[in-house]
Amino acid sequence: MNVHPAGAVCGLMVATIMLACAGGPPAEEAAGEAQPEEAWTTDVLPPPGYGTLRQDDFTVPLQSGETQVKVTPLEEAVIRLAAPDTYQRLHGLVGSRIDQIRELGLGAGLRAEPSVFLVSFFTYARQAEFAPTELSLLSQGMLYRPIGIVPLTPGWGRQQLRQQESQSALYLFDPAIDLDLTFQAEYAGERSLSWAGIIRVLQAERGRVLSREKP
Repeated sequence: MNVHPAGAVCGLMVATIMLACAGGPPAEEAAGEAQPEEAWTTDVLPPPGYGTLRQDDFTVPLQSGETQVKVTPLEEAVIRLAAPDTYQRLHGLVGSRIDQIRELGLGAGLRAEPSVFLVSFFTYARQAEFAPTELSLLSQGMLYRPIGIVPLTPGWGRQQLRQQESQSALYLFDPAIDLDLTFQAEYAGERSLSWAGIIRVLQAERGRVLSREKP
């Protein structure tokens, strides 16, 4: 298996910020070829405030045993298609932690800001464990691991879920991941293929947003 230039794993930096790699984002070649898709993003971002999508409309779900995982891209091209309150909330998550995000990206040797994903773990069971660093993304035949994790909830560090409790964090990935193309989220041996369908939802909503913007 070929390994994307990444550098060595360096572990935890501080209690609230975890680095999975300080020398660059590791990516391993994955089976299968990415299928070309019609681009739905462009250099011109849609304006905020015109979208109608809910967060779940552009979230990739996963189920591993009794643990549910949700992976939501926070790229502006995606979240600007959300309803105004959803956009403001998700945009604010990135903005309030932008210094940490940039610091981790620089530490990983990125020349551009990392791609940010909101990841949450949830269970209906009385108790369940979760392993933050087991989440990865497969894009264009490459397996990408997070270059950094910025926890959002106070109980993140114990890696335990109580019944109907959610723990969430911002995951930072190599910006080479192309959201115009199908990617797969992988956790504990389980994969989700739902982004292919989400792309069609985003394409349709982008068209509606641009038509609403016109006077």
